[in-house]
Amino acid sequence: MTQLPYLIKQRKRIFPTRAPQQATTTKLSILDASVARFAPCSAIWLYDRTEKANAHDPIVFERLETALSRTLDDYSHFSGQLRWASKEHVENDVNPRYGRPIVTYGTPDDPGVELVIAEDARDLSSIVPSPNERLTTKQIWNATNFPQNDFQPETELALSDSTRFEGLPGVAVQLTVFKCGGYAVSVKLAHCLSDAMCLMQFAHAWAAQSRLLFEDGWDTTKINGEERIVPLFDPRQLDQYADLTTEPDPEKIKKARALPMHRYDWWAKDAPGYPSWAEASTNGTKPPAEELAHLELSPSTFPPWPTWNMAAPVEHVQIRFKAEAVANMKRAAETSLPEPLKGQRISRLDSALAHVWILINRARQHENTQDDVYMDITLGVRSRVDPLLPDTFAGSPILLGYIAKPGFEASTTTIGAVAGSIREIMSRFTPDAVSAYIHDAAHEVSPQRLWQAFLGSRHTLVTSWVRARAYEVDFCATQKLARYVQGVMPRMDGLVQVMDIADTGDFDISICLERKTMQRFLQDPMLSVYGI
Repeated sequence: MTQLPYLIKQRKRIFPTRAPQQATTTKLSILDASVARFAPCSAIWLYDRTEKANAHDPIVFERLETALSRTLDDYSHFSGQLRWASKEHVENDVNPRYGRPIVTYGTPDDPGVELVIAEDARDLSSIVPSPNERLTTKQIWNATNFPQNDFQPETELALSDSTRFEGLPGVAVQLTVFKCGGYAVSVKLAHCLSDAMCLMQFAHAWAAQSRLLFEDGWDTTKINGEERIVPLFDPRQLDQYADLTTEPDPEKIKKARALPMHRYDWWAKDAPGYPSWAEASTNGTKPPAEELAHLELSPSTFPPWPTWNMAAPVEHVQIRFKAEAVANMKRAAETSLPEPLKGQRISRLDSALAHVWILINRARQHENTQDDVYMDITLGVRSRVDPLLPDTFAGSPILLGYIAKPGFEASTTTIGAVAGSIREIMSRFTPDAVSAYIHDAAHEVSPQRLWQAFLGSRHTLVTSWVRARAYEVDFCATQKLARYVQGVMPRMDGLVQVMDIADTGDFDISICLERKTMQRFLQDPMLSVYGI
């Protein structure tokens, strides 16, 4: 029998240091509810052994565990029980009748955060390239064999299958020690509790508490001389932007549905290519058939199931674009903007996404495709409401917009045309428009019915972790960057994720494509036209 390279040594539940005082039940926001069926929000940090942090020393993980418990004092809802709201929670309220999550915390029965301790018989050098290799010989790294599932907890999270929740945690963490003394830290959260921004805020808060233990200091109000940043967990603040009344506002609904957002219907069993698994995954938040027959559902379209071959093998590649290459993309985008967009501000991220999307469409051989292809873009809402919500606002306040172009155009157009389209689309999500969208979503029968994105050969789903300081999460006060950070996403055709590397100006772009498409993508001479 082949021995597994890793071994689970321990599982336990972690709770805040403060004893439960009073049971609190909080209804999550409309936008939190809309992502409840998304894959968990998860990341893995890998660190080399240092003189200060050799993970074979038990005290390293003991301190991380202690710091986690102290961090939960500020994130106590992370240790609570996530479940669907019952009728009494939505009575006399303008909320979806189905699929509205709530979390109850501050009780002796809280499920806590699951902590998994694991040991891996491999050296880090056999798993991921070194930072120097990523800058030289492995700027393009095929990460398909990176065993991300080994380093994140297998824990079933509450509502992960839309039905089970009792006793299940909403958050799980894994600490893994490697043969070399290096270590991995991973965090996995139910998506309705956290988007990438909230995940990073939590990771930085946990790391700050941990550094105090490695620096032999402890101050409940300050961390490293700075005031401790406490998360703002108040989903009602987000819902209040929607100006909810008992009746839908036709003007707000018209404004919301004019936004470039897909309205793919998960409940449409008559859609061509509808997969059998989709029905079971939606039943938990769907009205009974007899009630559904009398409900008027909002307009929607069929998901394009035939364009997504879920059986096709998928390759995962990480491309490290250095700051100079990204600057070259930005200059090229600015100089090739179409006339109507001349003078439009273009960001480094806009330019990099434009370059990658054109390459993907070329690799998918869309040069002769008349049908539209799409870049579905995850947009954070904290900075798109007025007044702004702080970065510390806890939850998952995101939505997804898209740009669309005929396949032949998206394969042959200029980087400026695509970058300009990205910027123009983003500019349409004004505070007024976002409020209108939340208002419209609040009157849906179930927030999980409509999907704002898709995958497969005509869609590219983009997530940006830029400016999240992912590589700067320092648990052990080593003052060193992580060796590698993996934003964990299912390996599916069309997923793109962008991460920056501290203050280097570099982008590390994660791309998942169907295997033959990936081969064409990597062989395209245009890949390095701006440098790598």
